[in-house]
Amino acid sequence: MKSFKFKYSTAVWVLLFLVLILSAVGICWNVFNLITFFNESTFKAVSYSLIILLTAFMLVFVLSVIFYGKYAIKDGFLVQYFGFLKTKTPISEIVEITHFKKSDKLVVYFADQKYTVIVISPEFYEQFILAIRKVNPKIGYDVKIEGEDVPKN
Repeated sequence: MKSFKFKYSTAVWVLLFLVLILSAVGICWNVFNLITFFNESTFKAVSYSLIILLTAFMLVFVLSVIFYGKYAIKDGFLVQYFGFLKTKTPISEIVEITHFKKSDKLVVYFADQKYTVIVISPEFYEQFILAIRKVNPKIGYDVKIEGEDVPKN
């Protein structure tokens, strides 16, 4: 199995850490409220307990996205792990990989006319392409400079 870690943008890192901090604060605040109002009202105790569970789930999910976001090439599939969520796509359904030089994006095109932008560090593009094409050598590879197909007036 060959794997490639997601390369999140700065904005995504900021949002992930914001959710992480808010979830941790939310857990602490609601544990405090649960202890404070435990004997006063059953409704409050249940609602604070549910909020603690929800914020704990968010905290665990964000941590899993931070540490386990990756692409893996495994058993003929391109597997995308987004934390503990994963999607599997057969490599046989990939028809082409295109590297757009100007924006430095790697795009994978599928047989059903869909595509996905691969979010890894550009230094691993070549290894990613070679690993995919090792499984299916029929996959085309192209390098494009955006705007080269546009006629100039």
